[in-house]
Order: sequence, then structure tokens, then C-alpha cells
Amino acid sequence: MYGQTNAKGNIIYGGGRVQKILKQNHEGRVLNNFRMLKPTFLKLRDFLVEHTLLRGSRGVDIEEKLGIFLHIVSKGASQCDASEFFDRSKSTISACFNQVLRALVILHAHEIKLPDPDNPAGFHRIQQSKKYFPFFRDCLGAIDGTHIYSYQNAEKAIPFRNRKGDKTQNVLAACTFDLQFSCVFPGWEGSAHDTRVLQDALDKNAFSIPPGKFYLADAGYTCRWPFLVPYRGVRYHLREQTLANLKPKDKAELFNLRHSSLRNAIERIFGVLKGRFKIFNTYFPYDFSKQKHVVFACTALHNFIRRHEADDIFELAEERAEWARGENEDNGGSEGTSDPPTTVVDEGSKAMEKFRDDIATAMWLQYSNELARRMAV
Repeated sequence: MYGQTNAKGNIIYGGGRVQKILKQNHEGRVLNNFRMLKPTFLKLRDFLVEHTLLRGSRGVDIEEKLGIFLHIVSKGASQCDASEFFDRSKSTISACFNQVLRALVILHAHEIKLPDPDNPAGFHRIQQSKKYFPFFRDCLGAIDGTHIYSYQNAEKAIPFRNRKGDKTQNVLAACTFDLQFSCVFPGWEGSAHDTRVLQDALDKNAFSIPPGKFYLADAGYTCRWPFLVPYRGVRYHLREQTLANLKPKDKAELFNLRHSSLRNAIERIFGVLKGRFKIFNTYFPYDFSKQKHVVFACTALHNFIRRHEADDIFELAEERAEWARGENEDNGGSEGTSDPPTTVVDEGSKAMEKFRDDIATAMWLQYSNELARRMAV
């Protein structure tokens, strides 16, 4: 019977799978299993050796520990599956996963940082386009929430069910326009509204914005300084306008169109993250504190990979998938929220609404002059 086999014998559990993959120098195989190229893998190993307590142990070197963790999060594999793949016992797989997870939480502190207000990462996307500059010159990035599957027992499941009925945690994130995370705030139940999560992040100083700077957000958030949201009740269709060569009819539609095309960075980074790490598409059976640490670890890995690799195949895959979906941008609400956004009428709201109107007016004037010039030619 299966229960009578020598399950922990050296004949069955020998390991060495990661070293075999690395020694083959097969770029595609390394990328498929670890979601990064071999040079990036080795740089990550060196960083963890220098800045964390992660080390090799008897019979399991540090490369194999790192490879086990990356395989599980990238494939969404269970620890039983990883045990078979790496020829290691389940207790060894679990221990390696936990050790690397603790080390990558330290990597998160090094990789996820708020942008420099004077020279934010990805600012060239604004600076090099007349559509965005000078209108968004003080914009540091975009914010939004995303829902990640959360494993919960029956007693705790109710507050984690979002409006679609799935058990999720609502993760707030901010990103720069070069698709790197600048803030990650996990841990809220899936039923929580995005504005509530944002307010908690601000109250706990997990997210801060320098004076005079702002972030782009969708209409699920309140139009209140320093968060610039689109006009409500004005529909805009990025793909349809491009295909049909349609032109905006007024300043609100033009503003929403350009706001959407720039704010789309946060939607794309979520797509890249979930495409790279399939664990976010499954209910991975860890306690909730470990689930939050997995979010910290994977977002840090995302930034680390993008800093060390010029081309990101997962970004290209997300662009193709986004175009194939042909989803319309609609500012009638925010995906995944269960309550309508709060309406706060105060000085911050009035200031931001006036700021938005000034941008939209200047944008429309530039756009009208450009059309008139083209028609004259």
C-alpha cells in the first residue's frame, strides 16, 4: 500500500531540480518556472544573502529554496504538487516557502517606495506627450484597489465576500507610470469599499502624498484633493473611439478620455501581476497574515524583475489581452466595490473640482486649436 512506502527515503527525495534547470542555461525554461531570467534570479539570490537571514541548509541550497517559492507563486501550485516536482518532502517544501516568504517581506521594504515628488519614475510618459503635459505635470501615479482570492473558513467568510460572491481581500495599490508599485496596502475584506480602504491607509501613514501633488483614481473614489477622478455620467470608449475615428464632443469627454488612458497604468499593472503570479487566481490555503505577506512578496518581486529586465513578456501579454477584451471604460462606478462612493462636499472637494475644470478647459482649448490648425492646412 502507498502508506507503507519509505516516503522520506533518499531514493524518493533527492532534490536538485533547481540546479538542473539553472545549469541547462535554457532561457525559456528558467522563465517558465521562476518568472525571471537566470541573471535576475542570481541577483535576487545575492540580494537575499546580503540583506536577509535566508541561507542554504543541510541538503537544500538557497537556490532551491528560492526556486521552490517562485514555482509555487508563479504556478499557483499546491505544496503537494511542489513536493512531487522538486522531489522533496512536504515538510521541506513548507519550511522553504516560509523562509523565503519572510526574506521577501524584507525585499518589499527595499523595492516598494513612494516616488520622488521632484522626479517620479515614469514621468517621461507625461513629459513627452502633448496630451498629458503640462496638464498632469504634478501627477505622481495612479491608485486603485484590486480583489485577490482569500481562503477563509466558514465562520470568517461573510465579510470577505465581494459583490460577485467571491471570497477576496481588497488590496489598495499605487503605481508609477512605468508600471512599478509605489505603495501596497493589503488586508481589507472583499466587501469593503475602495474609499474606506484608502482612508485607512492614509490614517495609518501607509500612503502619503506631498503637498501640490496628486494621483489619478477612478470614479469609485471621491473627487477630493489629492485624488483626481473623471467626470461622472460621461461615458468614454477608448477602443471604439480609436476604431471609428470618433472625436470627443466636449471638454468633459476629452478629459475623461485622457485621464483614462493615463490611469490605465494601474489596471495594467494588476493584470501583469496576476498574469505573472498565478497564485492570485486561486484560493491558496494559508492563514490570513501569510496571505498578506504573499501580496507583499509578489509585488516586491514584480518591481525587482522590472528593474533588472528590459523586456517584460507579461506586460506584452496583458496589452494583447486588454485589446482582445475590448472593454469599455465607464466612469459610472468602480469594479469590485459594494457601496456607492461617498459624497463629501468640503473645501478639498471644491478645490479638486475646480482644478479638474481648469485642466479640462485648458485641454479643450489646446485640442480645439490643434483641430483648427489641421483644418486650415
